[in-house]
Amino acid sequence: MEAPPLTNSMGAKALEPHSGLFFKQTRKGCFQECLGCEAQTEFNIATMENKEDDILYAIEETNCCLRFFCGRFRPFDMNLHETNRDGPVVARYYRPFRCAHGACKCCCYQEMETRDSEGRPAGSTVETCYFCVPQYNVQRADGSVEYKLSQPTCCGGTCVNCCAEGFCNCRIPFYIFHPDDETNAEPKGKIVKVWSGLVNELFTDADRFECAFPGEAGGESKARLVGALLLVNHLHFEYSEAAHQHAGDVHEE
Repeated sequence: MEAPPLTNSMGAKALEPHSGLFFKQTRKGCFQECLGCEAQTEFNIATMENKEDDILYAIEETNCCLRFFCGRFRPFDMNLHETNRDGPVVARYYRPFRCAHGACKCCCYQEMETRDSEGRPAGSTVETCYFCVPQYNVQRADGSVEYKLSQPTCCGGTCVNCCAEGFCNCRIPFYIFHPDDETNAEPKGKIVKVWSGLVNELFTDADRFECAFPGEAGGESKARLVGALLLVNHLHFEYSEAAHQHAGDVHEE
């Protein structure tokens, strides 16, 4: 596939002015999902201050065969653009093929690579070995850990704290910590899956997310955290029942 134009691209600098972003997944491909093939993941992205005015756009680049036969285990590229699909590229992401995420793994960790607008490595988000609650490391290009990502826990870290963001508000958080912080420390930022409406929740994969960046995060750090959000969405929320059932025949999570 021909690479998107890079003319006048600010790259990750386009993310620097924003303390948080609001991700709105589009509804599309209902017919093909009924046949067991997921649609391409697509997001319109706004700021937290103005959730209706889209400033960024992200689209998955895969073919139908990969989405049908590999389901959510598929490899894919995703490009983050300014404004729309024809806009300059801000960052590029690549997810290699991986089997299901799960506890107590020693290899084949889930991963989302982050690249700059010209395709150079800029870091990654990698699943870690955990026992009960999923955790991810957000790494710089040199492999050093910049942040770690984890859901809030209770019962001594053995369970997800479903009430961390309040009661009965359908908010599912993943908190951003510094590498040396305990997961019960004050988070430096967060990625939260929020309620997208009854119809969307019941019949589609059109999810919505809030992403609050750590205060010290620069443009490249924010690009890596966007990659972390895309990985979390893909692993935990991004699959229809039909596609999940099809993939589950080969890989039982």
